[in-house]
Formats: sequence, C-alpha cells, structure tokens
Amino acid sequence: MSRIDYSKWDKFECSSSGGSDESNNSDEESDSRHHTSGNHGPPTVTRLEYPTCVSLGPSGVQLAKAPTKASASPFNPTAPPAPQKQSEGNTGGMKASETFCRSSSPHENAVRAHLDEERIDAADDDEDLLYESLARNGGREGAQHWWSQTEDCAIVSFHIPWDTTAKDVTEFHLHEIKDEESKQYRAQLDVTIQVSFPHADPAVYHSGTAGAISPPAVMHICKQFRYPIKLSEELVEGCWQLHRMSQRRVRLLVIEVFKEPIGQGLTLWWDRCFVSDTASVIDTQSIPDRVQRTAATGMCAREKAEQFRKVWDEAHEEFRRRRRERKAEQ
Repeated sequence: MSRIDYSKWDKFECSSSGGSDESNNSDEESDSRHHTSGNHGPPTVTRLEYPTCVSLGPSGVQLAKAPTKASASPFNPTAPPAPQKQSEGNTGGMKASETFCRSSSPHENAVRAHLDEERIDAADDDEDLLYESLARNGGREGAQHWWSQTEDCAIVSFHIPWDTTAKDVTEFHLHEIKDEESKQYRAQLDVTIQVSFPHADPAVYHSGTAGAISPPAVMHICKQFRYPIKLSEELVEGCWQLHRMSQRRVRLLVIEVFKEPIGQGLTLWWDRCFVSDTASVIDTQSIPDRVQRTAATGMCAREKAEQFRKVWDEAHEEFRRRRRERKAEQ
C-alpha cells in the first residue's frame, strides 16, 4: 500500500462550476464551519465528537442535531450528570447545565450521600472478606506472604511494593529442581520485580529467609514448594495476578497452583506452603474445611448405618411373621 502524504492537503483549492452562484448563496445560509467562502481556499475539516448523521444535498453539508445525554445512568444512579462539551460561542447551555446541577434538593443530596456511604461500606466489607481468605486453611509467614488451600489447589499471596504494576514483574519461572539435601525433586518459584522507586526494605527472599540486601529497585523471590504441584504449561501460564487492597494499602502478587494428587479419592492437606516456612506451619487436623468435611462425612456414615439397621430389623421382623404363619397352618 502506498503511503499518503497528508502535507499536500493544505495546497488543495476549492472551485465551483459556472452555475454555482445559487448554491453558494444557499451554502452561506448553512453552518459556516462546513463551507469555505469565495471561489478558492483550503478545505475545512470538522471533527465530530459523537456519531453524527451527515447529509449532502443542494443546500450543502448538514449535520444532525447532537443527541441529548442522559443526566444519570441506570447502572450508576448516584453518578453526576455527564459533562457536555460546549463551543466557545454557546455559553447558554453550559449555564443551564450548571443551574440544573445546583438545583438538587437537600433531600436528593442526602440520599446520594447515603448511597455513597453504603457503597463504600460494601467495598470495605469485600476487602475484609478478601483479607481473611488470604490465610484460610493456611497461615501467614510474617510480612512476606500468606497462603491458603482447598482440597485441590493452593494460593500464595506475596506482599510487594504498593506501586508495582504487571510490567514490573520481569521474571516469573515455576519449574522443577532437585533438592541436594533430600535428593527429592521439588517445584521452585523464581520471581523478579523491578520496583520503580527505592524500596524501604528491599530484602531478597531466598528459601524463606531474608538474605543480603538486593540492589535498589529490585525484588527477588525464590521459594521451593513443600509438596508436589502440577507444572503443566497450560496450568502455569497465567497462574499469577496482582491485587490491591486500598483500605489497608496492601499490594499482593497472588499465585494459584494445583496440587499433585496422591491417589484416587485422597486429599493431601498441606501443613505449610514452602520448605522454608516456619511461622505459618499449621496443624492439619484442625483445618476448617477438613473439619467440616469430616463432620459431613461422619454424619452421612451414621445415617447410612442407621438406615441399614432399620432395614435389617424390618427384614428380621418379616421373617418371624412368616414363620409364625407357617406354624399356625400346620
């Protein structure tokens, strides 16, 4: 495709045929922005701020009237009216809009303020629930990370600098290595974050302990998972994301991994997330979800035993009844 040189547009000239006097007179009555007076001159370009119907006819170029904008959205009833762009020569509409905004009654303002407070409270409640779920069925390893688990997956949330963005995560590598001490293969997590400003505590996370001070604006996380996890590419890709809790001013790098099953119908509950964890080690017998599942399973087993005993008693009673009937016939 050939490239268009738009710089030559300034040299375009407008000319009219011999019978254009009448059309020129009619054009002057239309919007002067869409017509160039005289026989020669550069074209006029009009920038449209919204979808517009343009008509070309004997009277020249005509634009449909701008559509009116709704003062409130049904999806956000408390939102203020959307500001409309006004031309320099049209100040009447702007003044009318300002008058409309000021004319809200005290009752409407009070209702709007009450709805805003309810929305803020709801957002705070959601953040509280999220914060509590960071260590559900798991624990917290100081100021470094939280971890939680379900029957088939584990979620670890690292505390990172507040202004960290996704592009600052320059390295994310989840792979399998051989532990030299235990001679076992473990999944290792390597993350490098380029912080856009010097961090107050740029400790290097290595095997769960704070090592030497890292260079400014660099944060490195190196961890080994205590138990096996699935490392297939489709599960590892996209397994991390960033979360922000504004109320607590906490920025989190959240990573979700899937546990490697140990057997059909068997669940492995972790007592820790990483090999180096010490403060977040938990008692697997007191895990809330496990306790609930055990209680539900135990209740189901008792119900089945009671039902079996009831059917057994009914069968024995039926056997005795038929035996008595046969003796009576004899």
